[in-house]
Amino acid sequence: MRSSRTRPGLRSRSALAAAVLAVPALVLGSPGAASAAESGAAPVLDAATLSPAAEPNYNGATNTAYTPSTTTGANGWFTDGEVTLNLSATDDDAVASFRVTVGTEAAVEVPAVRNGTRGTATYVVTGDRNSTVRYVAVDAAGNASAARTISVRIDTKPPVAAWPGVVGGKVPHSAAASSITPTRTDPTPGSGGTAVRDMWVDDKWTYPLPLDPATLSVGAHTWAVTLGDSAGNGAKYTLTFEITTSVADLRALVQRYVTAGKVSASNGGRLQALLTQADAGGDAAVSALTRFGALAAQVVPEGYMRDSLVKDAAYLVEELRGVEHPAVATGVTVSAARGMERAPFRLPTESVRNEKPKFRVLAFGNKPGAFRHEHIPLTMAVLQDLGRANNFDVDVYDYLSPDVSVPNPFESIERLSQYDVVIGVSSVGNDTFSTARPTAADPNVKVNEQAVLKQYINNGGGFVALHGATDSMHQWDWYKGLAGGEFDNHGSNGGGIQNTCGACNIGELVTEDGTNPATRQFPEKLKIVDELYNWTFLPREKVHVLQTLNEASYVGSIGAGAGRIEGADHPISWCQNYDGGRAFTQALLHNWANTLDPLFQKNILEGVKWAAGQTEANCVSHEELRKLVAAGAADGSVGADLAAGLNQALTASYDAYRVKDYADALAQAKAFRQLAGSALGGRAHSTIVDRAHELVEWMKVLDDKSVHLRIVSQPKTTAVGNGEDAVFAAPAEGRNVAYQWQVKSPGSSEWAEMAGETSFAIAVTATPELSGSEYRVRVTDPTGEIVSRSASLKVSRR
Repeated sequence: MRSSRTRPGLRSRSALAAAVLAVPALVLGSPGAASAAESGAAPVLDAATLSPAAEPNYNGATNTAYTPSTTTGANGWFTDGEVTLNLSATDDDAVASFRVTVGTEAAVEVPAVRNGTRGTATYVVTGDRNSTVRYVAVDAAGNASAARTISVRIDTKPPVAAWPGVVGGKVPHSAAASSITPTRTDPTPGSGGTAVRDMWVDDKWTYPLPLDPATLSVGAHTWAVTLGDSAGNGAKYTLTFEITTSVADLRALVQRYVTAGKVSASNGGRLQALLTQADAGGDAAVSALTRFGALAAQVVPEGYMRDSLVKDAAYLVEELRGVEHPAVATGVTVSAARGMERAPFRLPTESVRNEKPKFRVLAFGNKPGAFRHEHIPLTMAVLQDLGRANNFDVDVYDYLSPDVSVPNPFESIERLSQYDVVIGVSSVGNDTFSTARPTAADPNVKVNEQAVLKQYINNGGGFVALHGATDSMHQWDWYKGLAGGEFDNHGSNGGGIQNTCGACNIGELVTEDGTNPATRQFPEKLKIVDELYNWTFLPREKVHVLQTLNEASYVGSIGAGAGRIEGADHPISWCQNYDGGRAFTQALLHNWANTLDPLFQKNILEGVKWAAGQTEANCVSHEELRKLVAAGAADGSVGADLAAGLNQALTASYDAYRVKDYADALAQAKAFRQLAGSALGGRAHSTIVDRAHELVEWMKVLDDKSVHLRIVSQPKTTAVGNGEDAVFAAPAEGRNVAYQWQVKSPGSSEWAEMAGETSFAIAVTATPELSGSEYRVRVTDPTGEIVSRSASLKVSRR
C-alpha cells in the first residue's frame, strides 16, 4: 500500500517557518490549532469513488433499485494491481487532510489539495485484498468528519490447477477417473468461485467431465483445462502425461467391463484365464496375450473398451519382444486465457411504439420479495430491440423499472386484452398473480389477477414463459399447466463459470423437433452454458417438447453439481395449445450471453410470434387431444363408443411415444387420425381432425430421426477343433439394448436360454458332443424385441 504524492498548496519559506514556530507538531489523529475563521464544525465528507472505472456491469439489486458496479472485474472486484481511492470533502475553512485506514493496517494521513473550502486527495491501494477502507476528513483545527467506509476488492491472480494424482507424469490405464481429476484453487486472498470453463483432451474440446484413462490409448496425451474465478481472471493449464499399461491393468479393466455389463461373466472369465497364463512371462506370456487380444476383439463391444484391451495386449507383446517405445516428456504448462466477461448492465426503455405495428406484447417481471433473476432487465431490453426490428410494440411492467412501466395490466381483462402475448421474464414468486391485489386507484378495491390472466388465455391470448417463469405460482395448478413445467431445483458451480450465473453448467442442448420455427436455426446438438432446471413433474406428459438436455454431458462435471436430475428424459423447451390460448416456454436464458446470442434471440422471437397468433407451428400434444375428446364426450358431440376408440388409439400412441418407440407411436397416431376423420365430419370437429393430422406429422418427425432396433450383423456358422473356442456375435442397434443368447442342442427342437450369456457375443468351448448345436440371440429394447438368425457349431477332431 502506498500514498500518492499529492500536496497542499506551497507557501514561502518564511511563512512556513512562522507556521512551524506557531503551531505544535501534528501527531496522527491529534487536533491542530484553529484558524481565525474556523467555526469548530467538522468537515462534510463525500462518498469516495474508486478508479479505474469500467462500463457499468450488473451487480445485483435491492427492492427499490439496481446496484451496478464499475469495477474492472466482475462481482465488484478489480483485476488491476492498483485501485485509487478518490477523496473529497468541504469545510467552512479548509480541509487539511484525509485519514485512511485500509483493513487492519495502520491509519495513514493523506494531505488534501485545497480549493477554497473544498479539499481533495487520492490514495492508492495495492495488492490482492478484500478490505474495508475507513476514511475521514480532518480540517486545519483537527476536527474530524464522521467516518465513511468503502470496500476495495482486488484480485489479479487466476486460479491454479494441479494434478496430484498423476505421479511422475504417468497414469495407469486402469486408474479411476476420480483419482486423476485436477484440483482447482484460487490464491488467497482471492475472489474464489473457481470453475472449469473449458476442457480439451489431446487438443479436442470436450465437456468438463472426469477423464477416464481407459478411453485413451497407451502413450502420450495432453489434458488442458481453463479455469476462471469470480473476479474474471482466467488461465489455461495443460498437462502432458503418459498412459501406461500392464497385465494388472488389463485384469482390472476386464473386471470393470464385466461389472458394467458390457462383457459377459463367462467371456470375462476366459479373458482373465489368459491373463493368468501371461503372468508366467516369456514366450508363454506372448502367446497368452496374443490370444487375449484376439478373443477381446471378438467378445468386447466395439469402441474404447475393445481398443483398450486389444491394443494394450499388443503393446505388452511388443515390450516382451524387446521393442522400445519412445519416452514421453511430461509436465504442466500455463498460458493466458480469458476468464468470464462482466455481465452488461442494460435497462428497458420507454414503451416501444411502431408506426403500424403487427401486434403488441407485454414483458413482465416479478414482485418485490421474490428471488430476482439478474437477466431480467437485459432480457426486457432485448425484447424491445426485437420489437423495434420486427415491427411489434412492447410494454414493460416491472417494479424495478417504474419510470418506463405501464400501470398494472392485470387489473382488468380490458387492460390485458390490448396485448397479443404476455411474456413472463423470470416472473418468479407465488405472489406474481394475486387473487386480491389492491388497485392503484383505490387500495380498498381488490382485483383477482389470476382470474384476469385465465380469462385472457381462454379468450385466445398468448403466453411466453422464459426461464424462472416456471418457478412461479406453485400453488396454482392452472398456471403450472400454462407454463408446462414446475421448477424444482437446479445445479451448482463455481462463480467463475459466468458472471451473474454462478449456478450455470456446461451441457449439451438437443433439438428434438427442429421443424418448429423457434428451433429451425439450431443444430441438432449444441454446447450451452446455462442454469439447467429440474422439474417437479415431467413436462413431456403435458406438452409438445422441442428441446431437451443430454444429462450425460454435465452430470458429474468437475467442480459442478447437477441437482436432483431428470434422467434420460430432460425437456427444457416446449410449446402447447392450452385452454383456448397458446403457450411457449424456454427454460434456459438465465445466462445473459444466451439472451444476446442470435440463435436464442430467433428462438424467443419465433416463440413470441407464434404465441401472438402471427405464425403457425405444430404444438399439438397427446394431452391436448385427450382434453378435446373429453370435451366432445361431455357435450355429446362425440359418442361414447367413438370416444373409447379414440382414447384407445391415443393412449397407445402416447405410451409408445414415452418409450421412444416412434414407429408404433406413429402407427397409433395414424389410427387415431383415421378414426377421427371418418367419424367426425363437419366444421364442429375440425379442431380434433386438424390436431390429429398434426400428431401424425409430429410422430413422423421423431420416427425419421430415431434409431430402430436392428441386428447389425448376424452370427455365423463356425468350425473349430476340439477344445478350441468358437465365438458367435450379433451386435445390435437400439436404445438400451439387452441380449439373451439361446442354444438348441443337437437333435433337439427346443431353444433354451443360456444362463449369464447377456452380451452381444458368446464364446463356446468346442467338444464333440456340441457339434451340430445352434445358437441365436434375442435382442430387446424398450420398443420391442427381435431374434437373430441361428448359427451352427461344427467341431472337428483335430
